[in-house]
Amino acid sequence: MALFNRNFVLLWQGQLVSQLGNQAFLIATTFYLLEATGSATLVAGAMMAATVALAILGPIGGTVADRHSRRAILVATDLLRASAIGGLGLFVLWRPEVTPRHLVVIVVVAGFNGTMGALFAPAFQALLPDLVPKERLAPANSISQMSHQTSTLIGQALGGLLYVAWGPAGLLLFDSCSFVYAGVATWFLPPDRRLPQPKGSIRLAVQRYVADTREGMAYVWRRTGMSVVLGIFAGVNCLFMPVFVLLPFYTRDVLRSGPEWYGFLLGGLGAGALAGSIAAGVVLTKVTVDATLVRSCIGGVAGAVLLLAVTRSPWPALAAFAAIGALSSLINVAVITAFQSAVPADIRGRVMALVIALSTAAVPVGMGIGGVLGDVWRESLPQVFAGSGLAIAVLVGISLMTRGFDAVCDRRASGGGC
Repeated sequence: MALFNRNFVLLWQGQLVSQLGNQAFLIATTFYLLEATGSATLVAGAMMAATVALAILGPIGGTVADRHSRRAILVATDLLRASAIGGLGLFVLWRPEVTPRHLVVIVVVAGFNGTMGALFAPAFQALLPDLVPKERLAPANSISQMSHQTSTLIGQALGGLLYVAWGPAGLLLFDSCSFVYAGVATWFLPPDRRLPQPKGSIRLAVQRYVADTREGMAYVWRRTGMSVVLGIFAGVNCLFMPVFVLLPFYTRDVLRSGPEWYGFLLGGLGAGALAGSIAAGVVLTKVTVDATLVRSCIGGVAGAVLLLAVTRSPWPALAAFAAIGALSSLINVAVITAFQSAVPADIRGRVMALVIALSTAAVPVGMGIGGVLGDVWRESLPQVFAGSGLAIAVLVGISLMTRGFDAVCDRRASGGGC
């Protein structure tokens, strides 16, 4: 079976379109709230509603993905998001004047979008290995991540233009149509397996779901290498966030540069991530000792952050951010592929949900740490960056001291499993 077979293409191109639409939703709600209220708290609240839902409900989404048809979950969540976002677009079109009801509805829809994402993401990650040959799984993840990076870059630029041309209602309706397209495309995938659902009361059903969710967590916890890989994966995300949050202050106060360089540095991070996604598909096909690669990439991220701590010129900083983006993409694809390969199909949804939930939860934690450090040590940003870089380097040492790390990451060592 080739990588670009009918089923993979149906799944991939449908999600590419919906990811473009999701950027439209983010831009539409952000600018609408900003123009209507001028409140940073409301803007942040809408963003957090989706992120918190994804982090908290992710493990439950994994259990749902292991009990029910993954194709059906993808179709249902795409169409439900289309309905909710389309309804919000029609509401804004019908009542353009801003009222408190508008603000409540936007936050509720953002939270619902995150909830559907918590169901969608584990099902997607669990279904992907069933659509491509095992030896082509790394390129498939590479293409999926490359699509995400591309849709983010294009969607942000296009979304801003469409917001000006169509207004918030038009942009929300565009997003709704993108989810409809994705849901219909996924519907044409062949039906996948569905476990028989035992009969009983709602209380018993809830107890079974809780027990299944705990079983997924226990599966990871019992495998020391797997839990360490997951912890390191989340740790890199967390420890880089202070750098990301404090970047505007770093650009102004350390690099002595203007807002244009803030944009260049973010652009370098995005361009590096896109390049890393492309490279991952090639590198991970040829390299089987993924543990060494993952360690090297984490060490490279640590070195790039330390470079940010010592440089006072924007050009080395731009190179460092491009390197961080590329190396992070390689880490993401390698770790996700390792987990997909290592975990049996019947529990894959729950394990992938933990990967998604913990890495997502690590982001706001790291952002909070960065905000506190920035307020306390505003005059010592290079030292804060150095601390982040050294902490990331410590993660490499932890991986070296954990024998199971290699068992998870090296597909050659155990066929991708523990």
